[in-house]
Amino acid sequence: MALGPIDPEILRRLRTAIAKILSLPVRVLRPKPLPLHTYHVVRQQYHSTQLLAYLLAENNSEAFRILGITAVDLYIPIFTFVFGEAQLDGKAAIISVARPRGDTDGVMPPRQVYLRRLIQLSLHELGHTFGLGHCRQDACLMGFSANLEKLDRKKLAFCEYCQVLLADYLRDKGLIH
Repeated sequence: MALGPIDPEILRRLRTAIAKILSLPVRVLRPKPLPLHTYHVVRQQYHSTQLLAYLLAENNSEAFRILGITAVDLYIPIFTFVFGEAQLDGKAAIISVARPRGDTDGVMPPRQVYLRRLIQLSLHELGHTFGLGHCRQDACLMGFSANLEKLDRKKLAFCEYCQVLLADYLRDKGLIH
């Protein structure tokens, strides 16, 4: 679900990639406006935890999981920024397209690199909603990424251990056999 304006092509690409990698049905929900109360004037960023609460409060669908996608910069009080946030074993996750589109030198990466980053972030945050914590294997999608360099070193896959945990979770929820 878009929070604020998002390129429809990005939404289509994420829907396709998430459905393929997780083998789950994915649909794009109607966009919602960004709530003003989540904006921090001094930081000039949006509080991601408050946006998660907004996603849950404003969503009337029977969606199994909700992934919010926004173009604004996100933060939580203990970090200067976050790529995204999710409820561990919860229903909602959010990512921002703002930080992945610019490298430290301010140069926009090639579109394929940018889209790959967004897919990685989406799967990572959704992984948290499926009960997965941060993985110690850096190349795993569930490894912690504090910057784009670490994000770019990740594979576009869960490690063997996280795959087993994810499959067990989905099997317990009756989503796979």
